[in-house]
Amino acid sequence: MRKRSGSSSATSRPPAGQERGEASSNVESTNQSYAPRLVTAKRSGSAWLLFFGLMMYSSWAVYQYQFQKLPAPLTAEQAGKRGFSEVEAMKHVKALTELGPHPVGSDALDLALQYVLAAAEKIKKMAHWEVDVQLDFFHAKSGANRLVSDLFMGKTLVYSDLNHIILRILPKYASEAEENAILISSHIDTVFSTEGAGDCSSCVAVMLELARGISQWAHGFKNAIIFLFNTGEEEGLNGAHSFITQHPWRTTICMAIDLEAMGIGGKSGIFQAGPHPWAIESFASAAKYPSGLIISQDLFSSGLIKSSTDFKVYKEVAGLSGLDFAYVDNTAIYHTKNDKLELLKSGSLQHLGENLLAFLLQIAPSSRLSETKEMGAEETKGHETAVFFDILV
Repeated sequence: MRKRSGSSSATSRPPAGQERGEASSNVESTNQSYAPRLVTAKRSGSAWLLFFGLMMYSSWAVYQYQFQKLPAPLTAEQAGKRGFSEVEAMKHVKALTELGPHPVGSDALDLALQYVLAAAEKIKKMAHWEVDVQLDFFHAKSGANRLVSDLFMGKTLVYSDLNHIILRILPKYASEAEENAILISSHIDTVFSTEGAGDCSSCVAVMLELARGISQWAHGFKNAIIFLFNTGEEEGLNGAHSFITQHPWRTTICMAIDLEAMGIGGKSGIFQAGPHPWAIESFASAAKYPSGLIISQDLFSSGLIKSSTDFKVYKEVAGLSGLDFAYVDNTAIYHTKNDKLELLKSGSLQHLGENLLAFLLQIAPSSRLSETKEMGAEETKGHETAVFFDILV
């Protein structure tokens, strides 16, 4: 039998100290492989460019939706007898602007008054048989207008020989409707330098087309609607003052709605409201395209905007609550020779007309209108100011 050599079968072992050292080294290398590493990500220039591109596009999209989206103009056939047609309203704007500038005292203003009077007579003739349309060519006596705030603070403005056209529309067989009325007001006169497509032939045109539509609805109303086409606004709000202090229908008015332009076209939004909140609440619930921002009212109240509207007269002198609307697109052309028909954006009149028609159809049949009149100025002050905005509405 052969005996195996011990050297060939024996396994050599390292010393104990060396073995422990190698094991410790292996553990350390394993721990290092799992240690967290801080990696700084670097965004490429194209990623930043994409980010800013998305921001710019989003801002543009919001602007387009918020300020540039307008309804399509309707023809008379599309709107029907009871609807609002921008195509018909634009005919009034065209006729008034063709007269050129028509400030107070000019022959052109007399022609503008005659045009509006003829249009009002046509509305009266074509009204629903159960609707009473009363027309008054009102000559205001001399008067003095003294306001206590804003642009005309501390000033006394004296006026005389102002002419206004006034339409009152109410149900023929509801005599109590005469006792409470909603006033819709704007001015025919312009400044001496412009034909006034925006300020304020566009507003007058909306009122005429609106009155035509209302004359087909009013047999179901509980309140009258008064349309005031005044003159003397550009001279210091004298037209509104002469009406609200002299005309016999003034005592029936419970709410005042003023239409203005501080540019030409675009969305006509509310920039003043109150003090009673019912008007703005009703408009918000009824309007098809609600538009308005309370920041505009805050700017007016602060005195930063050196301007004023007839709404101030109705609020300060008569103590009325209501709404003040204005077109504010292209404000750079306000009171300049460039306030022309061709700059009036399509859909602008349709936007305001449809909003007001829906609003009037909601409040004119309501018995709540008289509440704003009965409360009086002192009780109205107790109401909190309504906060309104239309961001992405």
